[in-house]
Amino acid sequence: MSAHSSPGRPSRRALLIGASGLVGRQVLSTLLDDPAYGQVHAWVRRPLARAHDKLSQQVVDFERLDRVAMPEVDAVFCCLGTTLRVAGSRAAFRRVDHDHVLACARAARAAGAGHFLLVSAIGADARSRVFYSRVKGETEADVCALGYPSVTLVRPSFLAGERAEWRPGERLAIAVLSPLSFLVPARYRPVADIAVARALVDAAARGRPGVEIIESDRLQAFG
Repeated sequence: MSAHSSPGRPSRRALLIGASGLVGRQVLSTLLDDPAYGQVHAWVRRPLARAHDKLSQQVVDFERLDRVAMPEVDAVFCCLGTTLRVAGSRAAFRRVDHDHVLACARAARAAGAGHFLLVSAIGADARSRVFYSRVKGETEADVCALGYPSVTLVRPSFLAGERAEWRPGERLAIAVLSPLSFLVPARYRPVADIAVARALVDAAARGRPGVEIIESDRLQAFG
């Protein structure tokens, strides 16, 4: 099926991974509201309290993706991620933010997906001495090596929005930085969750070949 819509008939198909998170919830709403998309598949750990004619939910064990039926989609939006505090260890954090993301990307590519869009983080660098940034950078590099015609990497700074989980460090940073945003370089200002979601869906619509990196300062324009 063509990734382009025929007149009056939406034909784009998306897979959203991490639909229950801060950015994932906004991506889901944006995709469901977008007339260009006729199907939105969501891989979730537990069912979402949401129903929509275009939405198809699948409860997935990310440790056993070999048992998961991969839908045919045009674009994959990956908002999967955790924190060191929630994960409990470096190994557990890497398992989610690198291994699970890469497994999803590999499976989707094998099924024919042409565009992978990943929520990464500011400072992602496979050579970084900072563990968090290094894992994010390694994940980016490994996804880019899978042969997707298009890869989009977004690197937000602190994310502003209503989280389901408590992140005291991030909330403190946002509380301090937001009133002083005019003094803070755009790259480091808090970014609204909806801005990240809009940037992702916009990038999917453009479908630029190769690897596109959207840094945090560019994300501000989508707020």
